[in-house]
Amino acid sequence: MRQVRQLMGMPVTIDIPDAKTGAEFKAAFSRLEGIDGRFSTYKPVSEVSRYTRGELEEKDLSQEFKTVIKQCRNWQKKTDGYFSAWAGGKFDPSGYVKGWAIAEAGDQIKKAGHKTYCISAGGDILARSAGAKKWAIGIQDPTDISKILNKLSISNGAVCTSGNYERGAHIINPKTKQPADSLKSVTITGPDIITADMLATAVFAAGLEAGRRILENFAGYEAFILA
Repeated sequence: MRQVRQLMGMPVTIDIPDAKTGAEFKAAFSRLEGIDGRFSTYKPVSEVSRYTRGELEEKDLSQEFKTVIKQCRNWQKKTDGYFSAWAGGKFDPSGYVKGWAIAEAGDQIKKAGHKTYCISAGGDILARSAGAKKWAIGIQDPTDISKILNKLSISNGAVCTSGNYERGAHIINPKTKQPADSLKSVTITGPDIITADMLATAVFAAGLEAGRRILENFAGYEAFILA
């Protein structure tokens, strides 16, 4: 069974082969909706919008928001500053929140008793399989999104892609404060979706050489880079 909804400004697809009632989809999408409601920079009443406008101080934020800020700071250090939720001049955790939100939705599906599922949102994919199921995942050509450059077959893992080909130059290099444009796309594969998502963003922002140095610190993750 598969369901698709528009959330966080993008289509989110959840595929659970052995789903019967649809309750597992409701739980997963409900968690995503809650995260979107709190962290969407496009919603004036969201907690992140109120925070960036100065209406909330950090001490007054929800525990979940404080945890996200902490994780954004941690990942800024882990990526030598090339992932930064503050790169655009104000706090925008979207780069972290997307991968984390997918992981949270996956936890809801697991709680419902399902070990085989796939979640896809905006170039980020989390796939899990308890048996022989293989998930086929295609990597788009950034110069022609109707074409597939490479096909992956995975049982358990994450595939995350960063690039400017769908949303324009939206990834900022925190070191130069300019849009990153030296690469066409970066796809990271590995066991954890949050790590894969952070690396895809950081490597794209850093460029080829600095990006390779970042990847050296993360065993078990591989990169498909189009320059």
